[in-house]
Amino acid sequence: MYVYAYYCGGTWIISNCGDLTVEMMMTTQKPRRPRRQKKADRIFNPQAHKDQIMCDYAIAPMDRLAIQMDTKWGIDMLPELVSVETAQKYGSAMAKMNKAIEENNPEECKVRAEIVVRGLNAMDAEAERLGAQRASTDIWEMQLDGETFGIMKDGRSWQKIKEQRPDLELLTLREVALAYRHFRDHKAGEFEKAVKESFPAAEMIDIKARPKVFDDDIPF
Repeated sequence: MYVYAYYCGGTWIISNCGDLTVEMMMTTQKPRRPRRQKKADRIFNPQAHKDQIMCDYAIAPMDRLAIQMDTKWGIDMLPELVSVETAQKYGSAMAKMNKAIEENNPEECKVRAEIVVRGLNAMDAEAERLGAQRASTDIWEMQLDGETFGIMKDGRSWQKIKEQRPDLELLTLREVALAYRHFRDHKAGEFEKAVKESFPAAEMIDIKARPKVFDDDIPF
């Protein structure tokens, strides 16, 4: 089976060349936060030069703090919990940080990383002062044939939930809804609908593949 992936406007479109295409939203349209790439690793980044490695190390403390903020408040949620002015300043700092990295400018990266760190701490303090609500870590658990699934109320808190419950296979509410809609629009879903119209209290308890029926024409 061949799998093709395309990136378009913040969304990964993944197709298996069959009758199913899956769209995976990976990022938002906010300024993309730079992450440490471990440029000094000669195995994974053999072509990295001195300035790239220095830039990479310059953003390491900022990257660590950003991950801590994501765990505390929810993935990329902190800018949504502060004033417009504060969020805009942080966006400007991020854009300048990205520019410094693209230009492989170690000194500018150092300056910009320090500004972003101050911005993250300022937003954290402001969110605390405003009594902002953190991303919910509520989950609904479901055991199915020995597997345990966790449906998250707010997918932006997946990091904290994963730390607390590494045994769960996590799903978002949207993923559940998309999977059900795909099921509903196919033959099995049509059958389920017909059954429930006749027997409203009926519940689907399992889905099994039907054995292949060999009904080809006999070639003689």
